[in-house]
Amino acid sequence: MEKLNSLEEYQWIRDETVYFLSDERPGSRVENFLPNRFDHYCKVMHPLFRDPQITDEHLLWSEFPPDQPIEIQLGERLRLMELAEKYGLEFSKELSSASIRLKLNGYPRYLITGEEGDIEPETLQALVRLLQQFIREDSCYFLYGLLKTEDYIDTLFRGELAEVLELPKRAGLRGTPTYWWPADKAWCLYTDYDLDFSLVGGSRELIDALLAHDFLECIECDAATRIDNQADDTNRE
Repeated sequence: MEKLNSLEEYQWIRDETVYFLSDERPGSRVENFLPNRFDHYCKVMHPLFRDPQITDEHLLWSEFPPDQPIEIQLGERLRLMELAEKYGLEFSKELSSASIRLKLNGYPRYLITGEEGDIEPETLQALVRLLQQFIREDSCYFLYGLLKTEDYIDTLFRGELAEVLELPKRAGLRGTPTYWWPADKAWCLYTDYDLDFSLVGGSRELIDALLAHDFLECIECDAATRIDNQADDTNRE
C-alpha cells in the first residue's frame, strides 16, 4: 500500500459530481457524491442487528432517558426488506433504516441500525470478493475524507483491492475509505458519515451482481435518488 502525496487521481470525482453546496434542490442525492459517468447505481445496506436483550418490540429508543447507560448486544442479523414488510413500508429507491423511524416516529429499541461511515467486516469481505471480478488492473485507489483521518486532511492511497481490508487498522484512519475505485474507473464506491449504507456506481453487470448477491442486501437507485435521512417520506402516516 502506497500513500500518495497528491490528490490528483481523485480529481475526476470532484469534476463529475454535482457539488451539493451549490445544488438548490432539497436534500442530497446520489449524483452529489458519485461521478455522473455511470449509468447504473445501487445502495449497499450496512447490516442491521437485533438486540436479544429487548423483548418488547414496541419500545422506542426515544423512551429511554438520555442519561441512562445502555448496553448493546448484537444478535441476529436483519435485512431491511424484511423489516420493511413487517412495518408495512412501501418500497422505494429511497428506502433505508430512516424509513422505519419516519413510519414509527422513532427507532425500535431492539433494532441496532447499520454503522455510519464504516462497512461491517463481513459485508466488506463479501464486497471485495465480488469486486475482484470487476477489475482489469491490480491497482486501486482509496481516499480517506478529512473526518476519517487524525489530522483532518484528505488522504489518498494506492494498492491492491484486497488491501482495503487492512486499511482501517492504519494509524490515524477511521472506518473504511470514503471513496475507492480501480485504476480504470470502471466503478466507484462511496461510504461516509450520515449514511448507514454505501453507494456504488458501475456497469449493468456489476449492479446486477450486487443485487443478486445472497449475502449483501442492495437496492438499485439512480443518480437523482435522494439519500438524506428525510428522503423517503412515502411511508409517513
